[in-house]
Amino acid sequence: MSIKVLLVDDDQSCIDTLKMNLSSFSFINIVGECNSAEAAIRFLREKEADLLFLDIEMDGISGLEFAKHLQTAYPQILTIFVTGHPGFAIEGYEAHPIDFLTKPINILRLEKSLNRVREQFSSRIAARENKIGIKIAGGIQIINVNDILYVEKQGRKISIVCHNSEIFHSNETMQNLEALFSDFGFFRSHQSFLVPIQKIKAIYPDSFTRSYSIQLTNDEKIIPLSRSKYNELKDLIEKQTRVITFF
Repeated sequence: MSIKVLLVDDDQSCIDTLKMNLSSFSFINIVGECNSAEAAIRFLREKEADLLFLDIEMDGISGLEFAKHLQTAYPQILTIFVTGHPGFAIEGYEAHPIDFLTKPINILRLEKSLNRVREQFSSRIAARENKIGIKIAGGIQIINVNDILYVEKQGRKISIVCHNSEIFHSNETMQNLEALFSDFGFFRSHQSFLVPIQKIKAIYPDSFTRSYSIQLTNDEKIIPLSRSKYNELKDLIEKQTRVITFF
């Protein structure tokens, strides 16, 4: 695995120190360095990067402003913020960075951040093969998406239930799993459930709860469908299948 890294900081000495620290990690490939967000924008128009180390405080376009641009223009690029002032971290979380590093950078803290990056890339590689990497206690579990029946949240525990009676308990949040599974045709039918649309056998009105219930193929468990989610799911199913009558 080789991860292409772009360093963006208006202080060249900080870039030089970061380059030296990153040289200890064989999977890091530094493809460029820029002293402003404007220069980084020009760089990304011509070359690719997987990960940006981005200084928050820069003249012109700030790191926070640039990160918002990245979310729209290059959503696949991961970001690690670098700052001399930890107080910026609260505002920066809106940009969904992998991590925040405070100058001077601690090498052990840097290693922890890069391990998170490697986890993200492992998940992406597995996803291309119709597999997905899920955080579990002690590591990452690779699961074939086609084996998954549904994902259920019970309290703080999230369970991924598969056809072969295997159940994996994930450390991810339901929101992260919803984003992760969206490319595989999963739908959040309820705040506590994710289901694969292709495995839905039937949808029934539930007069007792004034909502709906989902029956999945080859599974007896009844999955709740919120009233607020019904029309959205109905539209998705009608796009994928031929529905004669929909109550």
